[in-house]
Amino acid sequence: MAVKLLSPKLPPSLEPVLDFPNRAAALLQQELPLSDALIEHVVLTGADLSGLVLEEVHFRSCRLLECDCSRWELTDVVFQDCDLSGSRFFDGIWSRVLCLDCRALGAGLSQCGLQHVQFFNCKLSDANCAGQRIQYARWKDCALSRADFSSSRWRRVTLEGCDLTGARLFQTPLAGVDLTTCRLDGLVLSQEGDELRGAIVDRWQASELAKRLGLIVRD
Repeated sequence: MAVKLLSPKLPPSLEPVLDFPNRAAALLQQELPLSDALIEHVVLTGADLSGLVLEEVHFRSCRLLECDCSRWELTDVVFQDCDLSGSRFFDGIWSRVLCLDCRALGAGLSQCGLQHVQFFNCKLSDANCAGQRIQYARWKDCALSRADFSSSRWRRVTLEGCDLTGARLFQTPLAGVDLTTCRLDGLVLSQEGDELRGAIVDRWQASELAKRLGLIVRD
């Protein structure tokens, strides 16, 4: 059954934010959210942006590299053609978020709560996504090699055409998750492979996974 996801709801016109770091600092001090905003072509490295609340915000062609974005609360947010590599989004809450054509190599997304979140054509290799709580999410045509999804809870998750080479799924149950279009070489699982119980794989994938778990497959 296809997973029906809710997309971000953005108003037809958004206010351009010309000085994102100062605007963010002022709103944090006032304990107010950043709302109805368009943020374009911002380049920041190592900035402390932790604790931001963002509602109806569109990030376009931004580079937030190795920034502290922990405890972000995102509702109706779009990241388009952004580079978030090395940034830390730990302990965040994401609701109705779309990431389109983004890079987040080695980003930290652990202990986040994600609901109705979509990643299209994104590069998340080596990302730390451990301990996530996910309801309704989709990854399509994404590079997830060596990403760490261990000890996460997934519900209503879709993976399409993704590269999961060397991804760590230790203690993350995959029951009901369709992996037939994904690359699964070198998955890191528990010794018994219990994470795969109830996962949907094709015949070739099943044969390869069985060999990894010590089973002898005969034609």
